[in-house]
Amino acid sequence: MTVKEKKLAAGVLGWLNALLTPLVFMIMWNWFIVKIGAPQINYWLSFGIVLAADFIIMMPSQINEKALNNDVEYRYKLNILSTSSIIMAIILALIVHLFVG
Repeated sequence: MTVKEKKLAAGVLGWLNALLTPLVFMIMWNWFIVKIGAPQINYWLSFGIVLAADFIIMMPSQINEKALNNDVEYRYKLNILSTSSIIMAIILALIVHLFVG
């Protein structure tokens, strides 16, 4: 894979992650947290919660030299890992949801 292809893939995966994360959070919230009495949330509220959590959790010390230098290989691998984590989370949540149902 060329550097240009990796850069494009990293960008696409980054946007996909940004849109998928709130969706998975909303689904998991509505499956599990609602059962203990919390209200249901929609996609946009979920998007806001995820955005706020990212803002709180992201520390300047976590930004390393590779991210600052915009290293394509680093961003590519990081986005693949993030996408895999999102997919794994929804699969595991679905399995748990089927048993808790």
